[in-house]
Amino acid sequence: MILGIDIGGSFTDMLLYDGKNFFIHSTVPTSMENVKNEIEKIPDVDSIGIAIAAWLKEGKIMHAPNLPFKEFDLKLDVPYIMENDANCFAYAVSKIFNEKNLVGITVGTGIGMGIVIDGKIYHGMGLAGEIGHTFIGGDEPCVCGGKGHLECYFSGWSIRKRHGKEAKELFEKNKFPYDENFEIFCRALANVTLLFDPSIIAIGGRIGGRLSKEKLHKIYDFLPSQFQPEIKVIKDDYMVAKGACYMAEEMKNKL
Repeated sequence: MILGIDIGGSFTDMLLYDGKNFFIHSTVPTSMENVKNEIEKIPDVDSIGIAIAAWLKEGKIMHAPNLPFKEFDLKLDVPYIMENDANCFAYAVSKIFNEKNLVGITVGTGIGMGIVIDGKIYHGMGLAGEIGHTFIGGDEPCVCGGKGHLECYFSGWSIRKRHGKEAKELFEKNKFPYDENFEIFCRALANVTLLFDPSIIAIGGRIGGRLSKEKLHKIYDFLPSQFQPEIKVIKDDYMVAKGACYMAEEMKNKL
């Protein structure tokens, strides 16, 4: 049995995978203690895939501005692989929809992007895809230490800062702000489209998966007519953990 773990800025999701089917195990608030406690509850796991909201290089955390802990001190007795959460999301979408060229955008506490080219995750030198920290403009401070980044305008933490409420509450009250900051987000995705020409832009996460597909068509307003990627809103909160399972399965098969 494979365990897939999605360690996000606010919540951690866990799935079990037997090679054919997925079984939801738990969702808990993110903390290192909670992650350890949940893993201890699961017997007979032979490999683990860990998706984490962090900048990773060669499997090591370089920076994790949206996580509530600074040290990743998880000790595991089985083979495991650790990958950026947005990369896991994009990889799961690629596998499930059988698409080899796409970008996956996760919007939750922060914003991440995974890039799939010819069926493989594109890492660049290791940190490719950090769209949330691309420079938009202005002096608004970002959680990463920079200023004027995309997350400053559109992300879970910036929505909370600007509106005084969690995005979940705004969705529930049908008051989610499809405003000028949402338009900035759409412009950013249009720029990604021009750079990579994906067949699909898949958008997920606890905020991204609840966005209006109709509103997201705003992306097309900023694109030449020759660029028309399909926009998919992925409503499955466990898609990142599924991607972690797929990666752990591939790792296990190579051992």
